[in-house]
Amino acid sequence: MGLFTPNTPKPVPRPAFWRLSLIQCVAWAFALVVTYALWPDVIYSVFWAGLITIAGQSFWVWRSLRGFGDPHSKSYLAGTIAGLIGKWVIIGTGLILLWRSEHQISVAATVFTFFGLNTLAALAAPLSISRPR
Repeated sequence: MGLFTPNTPKPVPRPAFWRLSLIQCVAWAFALVVTYALWPDVIYSVFWAGLITIAGQSFWVWRSLRGFGDPHSKSYLAGTIAGLIGKWVIIGTGLILLWRSEHQISVAATVFTFFGLNTLAALAAPLSISRPR
């Protein structure tokens, strides 16, 4: 009897991408406290760079998850690519506008904040997204 019963696929649980944004927010808050204590003159730069970076990352997470679970991987792939492109457009445009409009911004601090938060997300992704087995 088990030979002819169809196997119904179980739905794949959605990965918890939101954890990446949460980890970035916690790291950003810590960086703001440390920056305020040690280098208060660049706190404004760290604040705006973190806000722009997390906004871009959150857009990528939202866009990637829209097509998750679709029986055809095409929509998931398209959503992920669109989210990734949108992420870099948000970050690039945001940082360029910030650097051009605000003269007290430290470019070094914004770039360091941006790379730090993105590197943290890349390192934390395998640990925060994967389900415990």
